[in-house]
Amino acid sequence: MADKPSKSKPGFGAMRVTPTGAVPAAAWKIVPSAETLVKGAAQEMYIDPDALDRYEEFTADMRNILLKYEAAMREMVVRFEILDRDLSLRRNRNPIHHIESRIKSPLSIYDKLLRYGKKPTIGNLEKYLMDVAGVRVICSYKNDVKNLMGLLRRQDDLEIVQVKNYIENPKPNGYRSLHVIVRIPVYFLDSKEMVPVEVQIRTIAMDYWASLEHDLKYKAIAETKGLDVGEELLNCAKTIEEIEARMQVLANALDSGPAKNGKKGARNR
Repeated sequence: MADKPSKSKPGFGAMRVTPTGAVPAAAWKIVPSAETLVKGAAQEMYIDPDALDRYEEFTADMRNILLKYEAAMREMVVRFEILDRDLSLRRNRNPIHHIESRIKSPLSIYDKLLRYGKKPTIGNLEKYLMDVAGVRVICSYKNDVKNLMGLLRRQDDLEIVQVKNYIENPKPNGYRSLHVIVRIPVYFLDSKEMVPVEVQIRTIAMDYWASLEHDLKYKAIAETKGLDVGEELLNCAKTIEEIEARMQVLANALDSGPAKNGKKGARNR
């Protein structure tokens, strides 16, 4: 690790960065050297030892806190698995194709607090970040998304904190998904705590589009070989929405049709 630098010379711009990328208020600094300015060489990174100590202290304190978010995430996954199994028994069809889950890494949490302009502390983590624990539910059809949201609202021990319906109101780039912040009870030895979990519910087609958009965004691709990537993604999103509407008509016919031999052939798990 390089020594702590003195103040930049006049005219030397400084950009603050964290270990995972540039953000406005982070403690790490990249300071261009004279060689960089003259020869165009790669920038040199200097790290403030005091800032590094604060970061390491933050992540050390956070490890125990993350345990409760992991517990909340697992509880949420189990709830969706139970709902899927129950719906399979009642309607002979699994509405959930698969479930994904994740816990934000310490670095990601640290970065996000800084991007929010908040001091990286455990208190601010719990006050301002509602997506430390995340569960993504991938459904077969658009109506399955709506039905699952209705079932969540009926669970009286869940607290619905926020709903962002990007399916009915897509983002300008074409992104569609249902985002829900819930608080789920987590029981410890001598207490109960309502822990927030971000739940994303979307169809297979929506997830397919979002995965591609994510890859393109993080590779910073704006235009490739004369192709306007943003416009093309938006057109793809509109096409997928039209196809999903047509597929929903067929799915409705399947659900309302007579069962063969008393069964509709639920998908095996």
